[in-house]
Amino acid sequence: MRINLLLCVQLLLIPFSGTSQSKADNRNFPHNSSIVWRAQVTAPIGIHLAGSAEMALLPKLTIHTQAGIISALGFEKESNSTNLGNTSTVGFFSVEARRYLNFYHRHKNKKSIRDFSGNYLALRYFSSTPPFNQSNQSINFESTNSVQVHYGFQRAINKQLFWGGNIGFVVADAFKENNKNSPVGGFPLLQFGLSFGYTFK
Repeated sequence: MRINLLLCVQLLLIPFSGTSQSKADNRNFPHNSSIVWRAQVTAPIGIHLAGSAEMALLPKLTIHTQAGIISALGFEKESNSTNLGNTSTVGFFSVEARRYLNFYHRHKNKKSIRDFSGNYLALRYFSSTPPFNQSNQSINFESTNSVQVHYGFQRAINKQLFWGGNIGFVVADAFKENNKNSPVGGFPLLQFGLSFGYTFK
């Protein structure tokens, strides 16, 4: 009698356990172990031309690396001047950890999550080279090492295009070194950008 009762309870629980497992699986989208390669342009805080790679470490956590060149304005060397100097070009590399926030909700609402289409929070390390040519700038927004925290999004367009954007704060060592003569003043600084590019398949 006791064995029959236990069997009945187990049979009743099977549908619920299946539903629970299904929900858990849905929350883990996307199951993407391959690397997504992209080429992109980003503006307006300098014009970035870059290649990038993004790979899932966990279902909602990715690592995103980027390398390329930036053309950006900087402040003139004269300490009393608040005018922007000429445009300079630097090389850069960055790596960031992205924690996606809405994969499950996009999947539930039948929206695409292909190629990491979603919204995320990111912690980013950025490093760039000195300007390739001589410049009259004392501070260049992009010629520095910095740590950035931002909120961003990206969306796949058709099969191979994408667009996205981010907004957040950056703490750059160049501003620490030049703080006394800097017309910008303190930090952290607000930073934002919009990107458009091509995904390699």
